[in-house]
Amino acid sequence: MAEQVNQRIEGMINELEQMKRTNLYDDVEIKEISRKRKEFEYRIQRRLKEKDDFVQYIAFELTLLEDISLRRRQAKLTEKRKDIEYSIAKRLNKVFKQFVYRYQNDVAIYFEYIKFCQSVGFDYAVSAILGQMLQIHGDKPKMWQMASKWESKEQNNLENARNFLLKGIHRHPDSEILYWDLFEIELMIAFKAENEEEKEKYLKRAEVVWRSGMKNIPDVNYLFKLCDLSMKYGIDDATTNSIKEEIWNKRTEKNVWAYIANKELEGFHWAEIEEFATEQFNYPQEVNNYIAVYEKALKLFPDETLCTKYIHGLLGIKDSLCSELQKISTVKHAWNYGHENGLLTSEMYAFGISMLKLEDEIAKDELTEILDQAITKNPQYRQLWEEKILLNKSDEKKMLSLLQEAGKSLNSEDSLALWNFMFDIIDSNVVFKACFEKFRTCDNAILLSLKPKLLQKMYEHHGLKATRQIYEEFIRTPPTQVELHKVMIEIEMSQDKPTLKNVRKCYEAFVQHHGTNNIKVWMDYMDFEQTNGSAANVPAVHRRAIGVLEKKFVDDFIKAQMLSKLK
Repeated sequence: MAEQVNQRIEGMINELEQMKRTNLYDDVEIKEISRKRKEFEYRIQRRLKEKDDFVQYIAFELTLLEDISLRRRQAKLTEKRKDIEYSIAKRLNKVFKQFVYRYQNDVAIYFEYIKFCQSVGFDYAVSAILGQMLQIHGDKPKMWQMASKWESKEQNNLENARNFLLKGIHRHPDSEILYWDLFEIELMIAFKAENEEEKEKYLKRAEVVWRSGMKNIPDVNYLFKLCDLSMKYGIDDATTNSIKEEIWNKRTEKNVWAYIANKELEGFHWAEIEEFATEQFNYPQEVNNYIAVYEKALKLFPDETLCTKYIHGLLGIKDSLCSELQKISTVKHAWNYGHENGLLTSEMYAFGISMLKLEDEIAKDELTEILDQAITKNPQYRQLWEEKILLNKSDEKKMLSLLQEAGKSLNSEDSLALWNFMFDIIDSNVVFKACFEKFRTCDNAILLSLKPKLLQKMYEHHGLKATRQIYEEFIRTPPTQVELHKVMIEIEMSQDKPTLKNVRKCYEAFVQHHGTNNIKVWMDYMDFEQTNGSAANVPAVHRRAIGVLEKKFVDDFIKAQMLSKLK
């Protein structure tokens, strides 16, 4: 190995001498370059090689090339390029070949090699590298596509790109991406044809491509992409019409209708739809066609997902196609169509109701009817119950009845959220009290979660005395939440003249319920006594904390208390 390394180092002597002769580098720098190269050569020649050895060697040489280029510009030197830069590039080429050979399964290395060749003007080598890569990775359609894209995008060589795709399709006759790319290449070649005769020849090749693919690929999305490509280039109506005809022939699939409708908005028309397209709406023809196609489709395929696409498509209409008012009108029409035919999802119902309320064009009775139908179909959708409760905000009995009815269909999480929602929207003290009494009969898990909010709401609606009473009731029936005690302490401390006796009572309840495993409870209690109560009480609270806390928390409590003193 040492002999081989020395031989390669000797091959660099002329290059280093020319660097010195042209004053690009001084003796110290050249010595360092030589040392680094020798180190890298040993690393890539040893028995147990690592990928990083090659990466670092290549990075070093590429950086050196950039530095030489910079120094040449600064010194305005042009001579000895062949002896220096070209020599480095040739050696890097050899290192890359070793690298690729050693790690043939790593596709990224091939493309780094290609980038290098392009950067130093070795473009002639790229096709060979791609060929080598495909020998190893030809079982992956994506590799044939990448090789083709390199030839078409980087080398502007459509024929080479075409050849790669043809070979790829030969190995992968059911690959959509290869057929799509080959079809596009054929269209690009036809687009650049010098005369009609040549153009016609290439378009026939394009037709052979897409029809061959259709035999092996039954998915209608394959035809959609072909149609998009043909429309994009727009060089031959016959090709596009042939693909459109094939798409129409597959109209037993609901996705075909969605695709055709969207294309109508883009200005690409299917003559076949004219038999059911109408002029009943005062919208642009493209929008009328879109509506007609979707509503015909929804008769054939009464599907919620398809209806949602129908509405989303209208929401995305370009401003250049119709005015904002027209767009709103089309969306309302589509939503009403979905509602009347029972095709709206829960999310679409919530969206439509919000839209109708925003427009302020719907009476309470009409909204009630819509909500009733929506809830009958989607009883597990909480937002619909929220809308109905909101609609009956002034009717206490109705609200409570709805809440009870919703609880039969909603899971515990949504049921809790609905209770939260209702307590947030209540304005009347009377209604709040009635709801609170009803709430007491609820499931314990829900009750526990809402105790802190109820305490706050009780204070807002009925004042301090009622809040203290309900707090007493809550703490008599544990478990309680930490937040419950914090809310009560905040309420007590928010008074103009806080009653320390009542605040201490809250802290005592707090430590009784949570003092065995919550350090902060005791820290807050001591902080209260130190700041607002009596500092003389602090040591007693401290001793109690050590006695009450579980052993595993005592050390942490002492540390926290000492840190608070230091602050």
